[in-house]
Amino acid sequence: MTLRKISAPGPGVNAPADWSQWRGPLRDGHCVGFKAPAAWPKTLTKKWTMNVGESHSSPIVAGGKVFTITRHGEEEWVQAMALATGKVLWTDKVAAPYDSVIFPARRLGKCPRSTPMYVQGKLYTTGVNGTMTCFDATTGKIVWRVDPSKRFRVPMPVCGASLSPLLDGKKLYVHIGHEATGAFLAIDRETGKDVWACQTEGPAYTSPVMVRVGGQPQIVTATHNMWCGFSPVDGKQLWTIQNRQNMFNHNSITPLVVDDMIVCGANQRPTFAIRIKSAGGKMVTEKVWETRDVTMSTSSPILVGDRIIAVNEKRRGQLTVMEKSTGKVIWMCDGNKGESVTVYAMGQYIAAFSADGMMHVYKPSAAGLDVVAVHQVADSQVWASPAVFGNQVLVKGAEQLNLWEIPA
Repeated sequence: MTLRKISAPGPGVNAPADWSQWRGPLRDGHCVGFKAPAAWPKTLTKKWTMNVGESHSSPIVAGGKVFTITRHGEEEWVQAMALATGKVLWTDKVAAPYDSVIFPARRLGKCPRSTPMYVQGKLYTTGVNGTMTCFDATTGKIVWRVDPSKRFRVPMPVCGASLSPLLDGKKLYVHIGHEATGAFLAIDRETGKDVWACQTEGPAYTSPVMVRVGGQPQIVTATHNMWCGFSPVDGKQLWTIQNRQNMFNHNSITPLVVDDMIVCGANQRPTFAIRIKSAGGKMVTEKVWETRDVTMSTSSPILVGDRIIAVNEKRRGQLTVMEKSTGKVIWMCDGNKGESVTVYAMGQYIAAFSADGMMHVYKPSAAGLDVVAVHQVADSQVWASPAVFGNQVLVKGAEQLNLWEIPA
C-alpha cells in the first residue's frame, strides 16, 4: 500500500521560502530555497540580535516578519518583529499560570515549548499551559483564544504543552490531556471551535504529521504509550501500536515518513519503522525494522536520499547516519552534541545545531558525514530549533534571538 507524506499547509498558502511552522515549510527539516555557497565561508554575517525572553519554542518567519512566543515572569509574550531590522511591531501579553513543573521539567522552566504556525495572515500559538490563540498577524489583534486543556482535571503532560499544531485546510489538529486521559482534536482555524474530538490517551510531546495511506489521508502521532493514526475526516482512531514510555512520558520525536514506512522513536526506547496496511477492512501495522543501537530523545530525524540522519541520545548526543531500509547504523560521531540537537538538510549539506550554540556543517560521504565548518551562532544554551529561510538562519538562545546570513 502506498504511503505519501502531506506536510505543508497547502499549495500557495505561504511563500515557499518562509519558515512558517515547526521544522520548516514542509514540516520535515528540509530548508527550502537555500543556495549552497561554492565554498563554505569561515564566518557568518550577523544581521541583528534581540532580547526576546525565555522559550524552547522555535521562531518562525513569514511575510517579512519574525514571530516568537516567550516567557517574561508569569506572562507569555507573543511578538511580531520586522525581519529586516528586528524592530518589534506588536506584542501580546497574557498571564500564563503553570504549576506542573516537576523533575525533570523543573530545570526546563516554565517557558513555552510549542512552535507557532502562520497561515494566510493568521498566527496560531500554544502556550505552555495549553492555551491556544489565533492572531491577526499584521496587527496582533486576537481573533480567538481558547483553553481546551480545561476539560481535564490534570490538564497537560508534566513538561507542559509541547505539540506544534498541524494544519489541513480549515482544520488545526492538537492533542490535549495528561497521560492516561486525553483527546485528539480538530479545531476550526477561523473560529477556534471543535470540529471533532476523539477521546484517547493523553499526549506525549510529539508533533503530528499528515500522510496518505492507499490514497486516504491520516494523521500520525504519539499518545502517552502508543503510536497511532487518526482520520482527519471524523477523528476515528485507525490503528495503534504500543510503545510504552518511561515514567516521564518523554517522547518528543516527530514521526518521519520514509518511502512507504513511518520511522518512530522515543527516549530510552528503540527506533523502529512500521508499514500501515489494510487487512479485513481495517488498518493494521507491520514492524519493518527495529534497532536498539539508536534511541532518540528530543531530536527529530530527517531523510536525505537513502539515509536517515538522526541524533542518538547516547554519549550525550551522537549525530548518526542510518540505512533507511534496515535501520543499520552506517556512521556515528563521537558524541557530546548535548541534550537538544536540531538536524536540518540545507541543500547538499547537513547542519546540526547543538545545545552549546554551535552550528556544525557536514557534507555527506559514502562513509558517513564529513565536517565542513563549525560556527558559533548563540552564546547560551539552545533548546529551540532554528528557522532557516533562504540563506538566513534565525537562532533562539536562552533569551536572545540572533539573525545570521550565510553568503551564497
